[in-house]
Amino acid sequence: MDSLSNQQVQKVILELDQALSSHEQWYKNLQRVLISHTAPEPSDLKNDAHLHCDFGQWYTSPHVQFLQENPLFISLGKAHEKMHRRARHLIQRISDGLPILVRDWDPFDDSIVKMRVKIQALREEFAAVVQNRDPLTEAKTRARLLTELCEQQALVQRGKQLCVIAMVDLDHFKRINDEYGHAAGDIVLVSTVKQLKSHLRPYDRIYRYGGEEFIICMPSTSVEQSREVIERMRVAIAAQHFDFGKAHVTASFGVSVLRASRTVEESIHCADKAMYRAKAAGRNRVELDPE
Repeated sequence: MDSLSNQQVQKVILELDQALSSHEQWYKNLQRVLISHTAPEPSDLKNDAHLHCDFGQWYTSPHVQFLQENPLFISLGKAHEKMHRRARHLIQRISDGLPILVRDWDPFDDSIVKMRVKIQALREEFAAVVQNRDPLTEAKTRARLLTELCEQQALVQRGKQLCVIAMVDLDHFKRINDEYGHAAGDIVLVSTVKQLKSHLRPYDRIYRYGGEEFIICMPSTSVEQSREVIERMRVAIAAQHFDFGKAHVTASFGVSVLRASRTVEESIHCADKAMYRAKAAGRNRVELDPE
């Protein structure tokens, strides 16, 4: 989900709202069938009825297949299919002139509630992605930094993995804002984060730590393994070209690791010190935490 843009996430949220609205209209029509004995939709009596309603068509559409490994999305699909199976049973009883028994209605009603809860939970998961992102660069916000790094450190403490963090600071960024304006500065920030993300794996994370400062978290990675990747990031940032003036953007990197023997804040401080050593050594370079 982190690989999706804010625009893509907002589109999914909108589609979830529309899908829920369609489902509620389907439920109203079903109530008319069960209470007033109006003719049911032929598709509601099919064994694969869950594939024919508007919600089912959205759920199986190709443009949401990126969600197929999301646990909530999978659970929602199962709840939706079960709900249709129970609805088909109720419709069949009415069509056969039989009453709807409590033991038939209660499981169906329960499946309706569960489906609504799962839709809302999935929506909230997507909304949280946007809420925890910097609106300009779409990097994660600082608000989630400590919590998520502590989760990574817990894995380090249990011996499950290594984890590298890198502090990134754009060199002489104030000059960009002063000479070309803040709009130009925003373009540089957005472009730089795209460059950084292009070298990261799906489970790596990038946070906007300050104005032009970012922190990268690379789980299951040693310092030695990270050096080549971070060096490629440095080169990619320096190779950027912009339409305004002769702006040349570079970045300084400080690399550290999460250690079981120190706090997350201390590890961040070590990465920060390494980054300032890169600045002092001439900028546009990578320095490692010696500790």
